[in-house]
Amino acid sequence: MRWTANAAGRYLAEATCDSELFLQRAAALGPSAAITPFQSPDWLSTWLKLLGPSVAAEPLLITVRDSFRDEIAMLLPLVVRRVCGVALVEFADLSVSDYNVPLLGPAAPSTPEAAAAAFEAALAAMPDVDVVRLCNLPLTAGGKVNPLALLASTPSSTVRNVTTLPRSWDDYLESRPRKFRKALRQHHRALDALGGVRVRMMTSPGDDTAHLFGKLDQFQRARIAALGKRYLLDRPAYARFYREVFSRGQAMLSVMESGDSVVAVAYSLLHRQSCTTVRLAHAGAEWNRGSPGIVLASEIIRWLIDSGIEQFDLGAGGYDYKKQLGCEPQPLMVLEKALTLKGRMALSAWSTYTGGRSLVQSLTAKAS
Repeated sequence: MRWTANAAGRYLAEATCDSELFLQRAAALGPSAAITPFQSPDWLSTWLKLLGPSVAAEPLLITVRDSFRDEIAMLLPLVVRRVCGVALVEFADLSVSDYNVPLLGPAAPSTPEAAAAAFEAALAAMPDVDVVRLCNLPLTAGGKVNPLALLASTPSSTVRNVTTLPRSWDDYLESRPRKFRKALRQHHRALDALGGVRVRMMTSPGDDTAHLFGKLDQFQRARIAALGKRYLLDRPAYARFYREVFSRGQAMLSVMESGDSVVAVAYSLLHRQSCTTVRLAHAGAEWNRGSPGIVLASEIIRWLIDSGIEQFDLGAGGYDYKKQLGCEPQPLMVLEKALTLKGRMALSAWSTYTGGRSLVQSLTAKAS
């Protein structure tokens, strides 16, 4: 652990691998510091306990203070991974955090100049690393500016999908195009013809929780395999992670069933007055004509409105059904900085082999 001042002298940064100390500071800032669910202390503590160690990600937990005000500016939940000899700094993510934002303290920088000074202090507090790559940075969240997004110039390959919910379900339907309302009625009739479905929302574990998680993995694995991609989320560390977050009361399982069959499952994070659905999959096959994914998402929206939740977020990803449901795409940014020659080569590899792949995939790609 060490303190370092940047050249301007305003900001001081401390880097530590002490997760307990960092999480205590995060909790002390209060719930408003985590402006997305992916930076809440419960989410981070579970991530640092289960996911980080599964890939030998070393915690690099940075506290940036404003020395003029003697207050915390921001907390950065970062990790260091070593891939092909490259020391890579990134957010505590590993493909489970859709959005990355620092936890914001009372002295959070809100201008590009202040954000740059705070970020330089954070860089100075880091150990010897090659490259910093901070992905999926929303410009704003929860009505607050993301300081790191003020410094980013590279757009992400994905977008955020979010909408403010009206006061009633009727108001929501009225806000959607006539074509959508007609299609939703057709989806319900198709599901009725297949035997009918019922939907329930689970915010705490039940006797069938393990079975439902198994179905979610099964449905997602089949869809990802059909796209010719690798599925990661049913690996032991990931599976334990999602289950523990749910057991802590931070998540909700939304289930569509027909008789004894599970038709669709969604996994959402509940954070303050928002809901972020990060996993959604269905059985496919004959159920496709009833569009169970859209119907389940619409039922989540109905439940959120009835529960007084103000915002619905369908997570990152540029899928058309998210627009149909009323979510507006918002840009996400990437902040990259090479600190060594090896780091510059790593970023060059990213630019060359990008195609939607991660930096780690780019580094490990074999030459054709």
